Amino acid sequence: MKKFLLSMILLLPLSGLWADQLEDVYARISARPVTKGELAQEQYIKIANRSLVSKGTFIMAADKGVIFDITEPFPSSMVVTEDKLVQTLPGDVVSVMDGKENAAFKNIAKIIHSVFANDVQVLRENFQVTVTGGPKDVVSLVPKDPLLSMLFLKITLTVGDSIDSVSVIETGGNWVNYALNNKTFPEKLTKDEEQRLAQ
Repeated sequence: MKKFLLSMILLLPLSGLWADQLEDVYARISARPVTKGELAQEQYIKIANRSLVSKGTFIMAADKGVIFDITEPFPSSMVVTEDKLVQTLPGDVVSVMDGKENAAFKNIAKIIHSVFANDVQVLRENFQVTVTGGPKDVVSLVPKDPLLSMLFLKITLTVGDSIDSVSVIETGGNWVNYALNNKTFPEKLTKDEEQRLAQ
């Protein structure tokens, strides 16, 4: 019993420290209104025992959402906003997860959006959060909600001045890594980019 109480006492300051570190990390992310750059994606599919490497570009606007555009080897895109997730697959197949039509979808979209935006309250409510400091901070997010756990087991972000990489461990042993490289920081989105995030 004493050992249990001691371990709980030791964890309390660490939890507070992680909370402070999380605030600091997302303050750095949200300090850049827009981040653009090159995207390198590696996706592992367990059932096929192989990984697929893709390349493209990304646009991240913390207050609006994220656009991932894959150009190689097959064109596709993913747009994430606070209430919608839209995927365009090869062959112009469009998959829309719209929160206006389904409350559960809206909650999932908001949670995924919060990973890229400065909404640490949503992160704390929906994930077990740990932050490891170093030359770059590593933020680990393990979903609390059983519905989220059906989609993914863990999200890990590596953050310097902005998000450098995102790793998602999915259910069934699949995973995907996104590396965000050669970043630039324009002051605002173009009209076309704003329209894509507003759709």
